[in-house]
Amino acid sequence: MRKLPRNSIDYYILPNKIMCSVIGMWPSDEKRSISSKIFAYFRFIFSLMAVFSIFVPGLLAIAVNWGDLKILTGIGCTSMTLAQLLFKIIYLVARRDKSYRLYKELRSLWDSTDDPKERKSYEDFAYSARIYSIIFYSSATMTVIMFTASAAWDCIVNEHIGNGVNGRHLPIEVWYGTDVTESPYFEIAFVCQFLAALVCSVAICALDTTCVTIILHVSGQFRLISTWINNIGIEIRSHSTNYVSDLSGNLGTNLIRCIRHHQRLINVVNDVNDLLTPIIFLQLLTSGVEICLSGFAVMSNGSSADLLKFVSYLLSMMIQLLLWCWPGEILVQESEEIGYTVYLQVPWYKLSPIYRRHLLLIILRSQKYCSISALTFQTLSIHTLTNVFNTATSYFALLCQMQEKEVSNL
Repeated sequence: MRKLPRNSIDYYILPNKIMCSVIGMWPSDEKRSISSKIFAYFRFIFSLMAVFSIFVPGLLAIAVNWGDLKILTGIGCTSMTLAQLLFKIIYLVARRDKSYRLYKELRSLWDSTDDPKERKSYEDFAYSARIYSIIFYSSATMTVIMFTASAAWDCIVNEHIGNGVNGRHLPIEVWYGTDVTESPYFEIAFVCQFLAALVCSVAICALDTTCVTIILHVSGQFRLISTWINNIGIEIRSHSTNYVSDLSGNLGTNLIRCIRHHQRLINVVNDVNDLLTPIIFLQLLTSGVEICLSGFAVMSNGSSADLLKFVSYLLSMMIQLLLWCWPGEILVQESEEIGYTVYLQVPWYKLSPIYRRHLLLIILRSQKYCSISALTFQTLSIHTLTNVFNTATSYFALLCQMQEKEVSNL
């Protein structure tokens, strides 16, 4: 693979491209051959089969063990994550044309300037998106490894103390309708579930990090406008007498460029909201339940192996939620910052009334900050993170009360 230049958008979205390509969901290039497109469809179908191979037996396990709170919480947190994943896959495939248009628009925005200093404004955000994509993928992969290692350790310990096949269990608790603890069925199911879990982790990271990368790239473009406005202020201050009469044409051109780019970004944010709102709504709606169930599984599992795997799962869910809320907060801050930059960094009192009106329009529009919302009633921000944690705490207290009632009834 050829080395990508650091000023190319392909360098920064490379982790997203690799993960989405693994599951066959990266936007296809028109120049790609028919065989490569068929192979992408094959990878997509294989990924769906991997998700269903864990999700459906997990639902059956919930039905079989209904009433056992300890088992239900352990299976429920993983099933909830897979349900999220299935919805995201189906939804994004149904709106693939919209996704592809947004992808092309982001690539076009990347070439908004040729100045290396100005490009630094959004390259920093793009680099952050790349790093956090790698971190989240590492966290998800470590969780899969912890689940697998926990099951393998229990098998080794039970074999050593003489429990035999009675102590065997798969990395993720499921029910296939038949006993798979006997060899060689257990070994086959163990390996297949490990591979399916790896595919599921790649799919979760691919879709979530790609959505987050979109938000961060748009945030970087708002930072670019602030950089342009700050440069205008520096240029005006460098002309101590009458800047308007000297460079009025250049000033007008720069202001119009800022206004047009600002309006373009507002339209892009609207497109992002139109595409991602249902996904974010489901994510926020179920993340509290996920954190609650995984937290309860941590508290109710006594063995060290099970404790470690659910602690790893809980940390991954928290990272996932932070990965959604943190870029939303940055987008709000950067869109608001434009108005402050205009007022504080540009000596507007030196300008003629027509340019003051241009600046006033930018300030007024930036006061209505751009944000990503969940069905128009929940803005994605750090406050959302605390609200979800509060919800998870309430659910956790309810589960503890249910467990106490079960113990008192015995």
